[in-house]
Amino acid sequence: MKDLQNFTDLFAIAFGMIGSLIKGIRAKFNFSTIFLGMLIAGIMTYSIIGIIEIYYSDTSPKVIILISFCVGWVSNEITTKLDLVVGDIYEIFIQWIKNQFTKTKKP
Repeated sequence: MKDLQNFTDLFAIAFGMIGSLIKGIRAKFNFSTIFLGMLIAGIMTYSIIGIIEIYYSDTSPKVIILISFCVGWVSNEITTKLDLVVGDIYEIFIQWIKNQFTKTKKP
């Protein structure tokens, strides 16, 4: 068991990504959204683990893995909301460009 504690960060990242994968499959997202959510979950989990270890260095690996799974689950929600926001901003920008071209063509 002592040897596994050296790999707590890797296990936590894996469980965060698994949490994101399960959430994506449950919500029936497309593959690219699931994959992007898993990557973001891995990065967010690694960051959260660093913050936890700074302030609570004696935390049990089980608690860290539980927190990582929860972070993975939530990161998928963040990914889908950001996808919607970016999509809306893209549509607004494209409409603005179209309006700029139609204004210049009128005599």
